[in-house]
Amino acid sequence: MYKQLYQVLNVLTLVAWLMVPATHAQSIMLKADIPFKFTVGDTQLPSGEYFVKKLHSGVIQVQGKSSAFVMTTGGDGGNTSGGSKLVFNRYGDQYFLSRIWAPGMGHELRKSRLEREVAQRLSNGGTTVIAVK
Repeated sequence: MYKQLYQVLNVLTLVAWLMVPATHAQSIMLKADIPFKFTVGDTQLPSGEYFVKKLHSGVIQVQGKSSAFVMTTGGDGGNTSGGSKLVFNRYGDQYFLSRIWAPGMGHELRKSRLEREVAQRLSNGGTTVIAVK
């Protein structure tokens, strides 16, 4: 019961944030060509070119052929080396976006239930880093 209530409150909070005009808050953090299908939160996305945008505090949009919204932690500090990158957790042939690094900003995504289940089944996981333009 509490779990369902928590999920409903999270969705309502996200919808409320997205309803606020975001013309000034929305900015493209980076652009990347992802050569494999991957999962962001609970949404599976096909390979292709994607734009990663920061909408509001902690809310990130990954947009390309399809799009996904996800809440993140972090936001400051991030990558000080100047290069932007996306970091994926890889389990077998399944990829899950785990971190977004841009100059001065770092965002970390929580592991979804699906990712936790896959990680538990496949112990030979690793990370894949995509350098972005």
